[in-house]
Amino acid sequence: MSKYVEKQVEVVSSSDGIPCSFYWNGKWTEICRVLELWKDTGTWWEGESEKTFFRIEAAGESLYELYLDSLKQAWFLYRIYD
Repeated sequence: MSKYVEKQVEVVSSSDGIPCSFYWNGKWTEICRVLELWKDTGTWWEGESEKTFFRIEAAGESLYELYLDSLKQAWFLYRIYD
């Protein structure tokens, strides 16, 4: 089961753009590994920008989905898995 969040977050990423940690709920969470990576063009005909999604495993075996909005150059926490 998952919870839809879609909130902007601060992310520290490596030189190749892979997220290493993110700030959520008043604390930094370290990312242990990237489980999946994909790009989504969204509804480009309505002006939506391309997003790069990362399904990640964080410390404590928690699962999250983050994405980088290419137009805004901003990171978002998209989903939290239970």
